[in-house]
This record gives sequence, structure tokens and C-alpha cells, in this order.
Amino acid sequence: MTEQCEIRSGPYRIRGILTVPDRSGKFPCVILSHGLISSKDSSKYVALSAAFQAAGMASCRFDYQGCGESDGSIEETTLTARVANLDAVAEWVFGHPSLDAGKVGLLGSSFGGSTSLVKASRDRRVRCLCLWATPYLLEKKDDRSLSEIEFRDTLYADFARYDLLVEAKRVPCVLVIHGEADEVVPSREGKAIYEHAKRPKKFDLIKGADHIFSVPGHRERAITLSVNWFRRFLF
Repeated sequence: MTEQCEIRSGPYRIRGILTVPDRSGKFPCVILSHGLISSKDSSKYVALSAAFQAAGMASCRFDYQGCGESDGSIEETTLTARVANLDAVAEWVFGHPSLDAGKVGLLGSSFGGSTSLVKASRDRRVRCLCLWATPYLLEKKDDRSLSEIEFRDTLYADFARYDLLVEAKRVPCVLVIHGEADEVVPSREGKAIYEHAKRPKKFDLIKGADHIFSVPGHRERAITLSVNWFRRFLF
């Protein structure tokens, strides 16, 4: 069962999809945060929603401002702006009648992982966290290897205001998943986040996997690890 949602974050309308198991009750929920230039409708997040639903959990996937169906300009995005978007979505989830407000977790990949890490560090209501291919550094490169989008310099200046390793020190119940062959975010960044996080915690390095876990077997492994982690800490 799915529910379309439209949530206000400042002047922006953030659009998302809540997926819940096909039965009555109040469910644990995992909020899914996509990467810098992705959206809620990428195959990865659709597959995650289906896996959580099959495991008896709800999920809320949404588009950050400037992405997918949400308002805004992606060129103007910053980590601060995305944390504000995630704050708004989380408040909606915590107040939803079909969801158990005491059993909410976050899963983010890449820039969405960075955003989720900041949120979990600053909101004690978040029970557990899963990070895929998540950076703690963001540097502007002249070759535009980040993407073809011309992001404002504020993206990098804003990110530099955060010390994500310090943020990690305040977060328990963290699963960090990284691809050994990640060509965008070196696996050492995920390992550093893991090393700074509070226990309980776990680090899984998927051999041969790239940044987006494009090989079906690698993605299935990451999804299985994630579902098992939330099953452990949200039930």
C-alpha cells in the first residue's frame, strides 16, 4: 500500500511516497535519502521500499528540493538545505497515524548518507542508521567529475562547515556499507565514519562493488544487509 505525500520545507514542496505493509497496524519506518543528483524513483530506492515492505516495515522515500518532483533548483542545493528537507519529512513521519514514532530509522546513500548522518546526530528520536557509499568530505574538482550540473560554490563552502566525523561520534546503531571499487567516494571515507561512530556499529565492504552498486548481486547484498540491520533495531 502506498501513499503520496507533499510536505512543506520552508518555501518548497517536498514530494514523497510512503509504502507500508498490506495489513493494519502501526509500523516501524525507514526514511530513505537519495544522493546528490538522484531521486526517490531510482531503481535502488524502489527496490529498498519493496524489501522493507516485505519485511513488515514501512518506508518513506522522497525527492530533495531541486530533484525529481520537488520544488527548487538543484544547482542551489546545500547540505544545510537538505538537512532542513529531511527534518520536515521526519516530522511528517513521526506524526503519521500508521507509523510507530518510537521506531524510525534513516537510510541514506552518498550525499543522502551525509545528510542522514547529520540528522541522526542531532535528533535522538532516530533509532538507527544505515549509510551507503557515504562521504565525509566534498571537494570541488576542475574536471567536473561530480556531475555535469554546475553547482554553486555554496555547496562546497556549506559542506565544509560540518565535521561529519564529529557528528558520527554522537550516533549509535550505525551500519556502514561501502563498495570496494567505489569510484566516487573512496571506501576509506566510509571506514572512517564507521570508526568514529558509537557502538553498536558494523562496517560491510562489498568486494568489487561500485558507487551505486550497479551489479545486481552487489545491490541485493546491500539491501539484505540493510533490511536485517533495521529488523534488528526497529523491532
